[in-house]
Amino acid sequence: MHGGPGASPADALRRIAAGVQQIDIGVLLFIGIDVSMRDGTLLTANVYCPAPPGEAAGGALPVVLERTPYGRASARFHDFGLAAARAGYVFMIQDVRGRGDSGGRFHMMTNVPDEGVDGIDTWNWLLAQPWCDGRLATVGGSFSAANQQAMALHRPAGLRAQVLRDAGTNYRQRMFRYHGAFNVGVALPWAIEHGLQSPQARDDAGVRDALTAMRERSAQWADELPLRRGQSALASAPDYEDVYFAMLETADDTSYWHNPTVRLEGRWDDYPDDVAVLMVSGWFAHHANANLDKLRELGRRLKQPVRLVMGPWVHSPAMLEATSAGEAEFGPAAGQHGPIHAAWLAWLDRFVLGHENGAGDEPALRYFVMGLGDGHKTAEGRVFHGGQWRESAEWPLPSTLATPYYLHADGRLGIDRPSVGAAPLGYRYDPADPCPGIGASSLQSETFPAFVLPGPRDQRCRPTLTACRGSDRPLAERADVLVFQTEPLAQDCEVTGPLSVRLWVASSAPDTDFTAKLLDIYPPSADFPDGVALLLSEGILRMRYRDDRATGELIEPGREYAVTVELNPTSNVFKAGHRIRLDISSSSFPEYDLNPNTGEAPGAHTHTQVATQTLFVDGLRASHIVLPLQPISAEGISA
Repeated sequence: MHGGPGASPADALRRIAAGVQQIDIGVLLFIGIDVSMRDGTLLTANVYCPAPPGEAAGGALPVVLERTPYGRASARFHDFGLAAARAGYVFMIQDVRGRGDSGGRFHMMTNVPDEGVDGIDTWNWLLAQPWCDGRLATVGGSFSAANQQAMALHRPAGLRAQVLRDAGTNYRQRMFRYHGAFNVGVALPWAIEHGLQSPQARDDAGVRDALTAMRERSAQWADELPLRRGQSALASAPDYEDVYFAMLETADDTSYWHNPTVRLEGRWDDYPDDVAVLMVSGWFAHHANANLDKLRELGRRLKQPVRLVMGPWVHSPAMLEATSAGEAEFGPAAGQHGPIHAAWLAWLDRFVLGHENGAGDEPALRYFVMGLGDGHKTAEGRVFHGGQWRESAEWPLPSTLATPYYLHADGRLGIDRPSVGAAPLGYRYDPADPCPGIGASSLQSETFPAFVLPGPRDQRCRPTLTACRGSDRPLAERADVLVFQTEPLAQDCEVTGPLSVRLWVASSAPDTDFTAKLLDIYPPSADFPDGVALLLSEGILRMRYRDDRATGELIEPGREYAVTVELNPTSNVFKAGHRIRLDISSSSFPEYDLNPNTGEAPGAHTHTQVATQTLFVDGLRASHIVLPLQPISAEGISA
């Protein structure tokens, strides 16, 4: 029953809350409201309510729901709760199963019931409350966006709008694993940070101390990999140790990876077609490709608008506001969608409250084209890469000219096909001396700066980065990095679209990896005498999972294979005088785990061996990157 006479929302909430706070004259916060799931597990929430409540419809109000593993009392949830209540919504922020004060067990990939079931149970409880008017919106980022997607698959009655900040569609293919490789740079810090927020750490000082000590030793992690079960502080939080090792050891596409929370892919037709979806992602975010997939798949199915804002951002709660990432500054324009709360609420106001505020009227994709800056060094030491916003109704852009740029034996990268007789190139990949990974789609913060570095970065070692082992030399000088670059460009060149690298390769090993990195090469300047080799995008492929195999299949040593390495998409103008560069190697450590080259089971290798890698660059086996080129007008913008 919704909207009937009776007690106000505040009165009704007061009776079921553990505590209440008057935040200000306009908002009441109700703390510790327990909601029972179908299996009897109690999930705990806080609720923000307008005070005094609205009079329309007997005081019943629309509900905005966020379900989080990150602690419902955090400042960013509190700030949004205030903003939502002031805008006329009831906002519920709920600890998911096994997190915060909620009961049950949290296991990320294999929660039973899954997050969608808990979400629909929570919504059914809300529907029964006299202060809920039957209209629902869901919001949140990362895991809070993934569980929104899982909940939507149940087609909840009254769901009008969603805001999804950077959630994936297939966490095996493009997140915790990436085309076979294990994403240590995300998974290990994730396990430790979440372990510190777990019930075990909350209730046991010994667990907190052990995990805190491990976090503070992040500079040593690279030297201690691979971890083994029971041999690190993660063992003091068994649930989180098990999550980490289950992701490490489960490389095949088994049922483990098909929980609806982490596998929207393949379930497109189950999504409700009457919900308006706003997505936010970034060129350096975990889920850039996934969000573009959602834009296409949901956009062609849903009756309501599906929109994506793609900025120059890493995976972070600051998306929409951030103006820099890594070592690149993009200028104030990059953050023009902020403040975040206002942008989110504008979407809800349009599709929940029906306000004609223009939200959703814009083209499907709003994207930031990077690289239009002058390259000066900012006060923070970043390179001013710059850029501007553009819009498109389609992705890839209709103007895209997919152009192969071929790898040549002399290190050139160009549109001319190599000669038929060109000799292959080779290098040795030694897991004992891996190529460091510096930047790209790693963590959302610099909490572990000696371990991994997020965002666009100059591809030069730093002595402070453990994987560099004290070196300060450019990665291009390593013997296990093959460098291919254009001549300095005579005019600006815009690359906007999906990126893939087609390689013809062979290896002496039964399994190995190949990596590819796209860079914007700045020429030397007064601010940067050595220039800047700015990483824009990267990808990795584990050979046993070539061609998107669901089950690993070892390769035949010495045999030639044609493989595709998928990179994150990008939008970047390579300015006149710059070079476009592609680096090929076999490791990006410790962002991704080392392939031992032995063919042993994932996470259980007993030794490593050196692999001799061969890259074919002749006219018949013409390895290349496909660049999505865009026309540029005389004014230097996309024509």
